[in-house]
Amino acid sequence: MAVPAPESIRRAWGDEIVADFVPWVVQIVEEKAVPRDEYRTVLSRLDVLEHDVADIKEELRELRGDLRELRREMNERFDQMYERMLVQSRWLIGSLALIGTVVSILLAIGQFVK
Repeated sequence: MAVPAPESIRRAWGDEIVADFVPWVVQIVEEKAVPRDEYRTVLSRLDVLEHDVADIKEELRELRGDLRELRREMNERFDQMYERMLVQSRWLIGSLALIGTVVSILLAIGQFVK
C-alpha cells in the first residue's frame, strides 16, 4: 500500500520510514482532530454563548450605572445626616453650657444670700 507523502520526503527518509511515519501522523491527527460537523456545532454554540455574554455585559453595565446613582444618592443623604447631627451636637453643647452657667449663677446667688 502506497502511503501519500511528498517525493522529497520519500527521497530524504526512504520508503520504509515514510511507510511507518505517515500512518503514525495520520493516527495522531485523527485522535486530536475534530470532525467538521462537530466543529460547526461547537462554533454555533460559541456564537450563542457570545450573544448571551454580550447581553450579560450590557446588563452588568446598566447595573453598575444604577449602583453609581444609588451611591450618589446615599452619599447625599449621609452628608445631610452628618450636617443635621453636627447642628444637633452644637445645640446640645450650647444648651449644656447655658444650663451649667445658669446653675453656677444660681449657686453663687444662693451663697451670697445666706
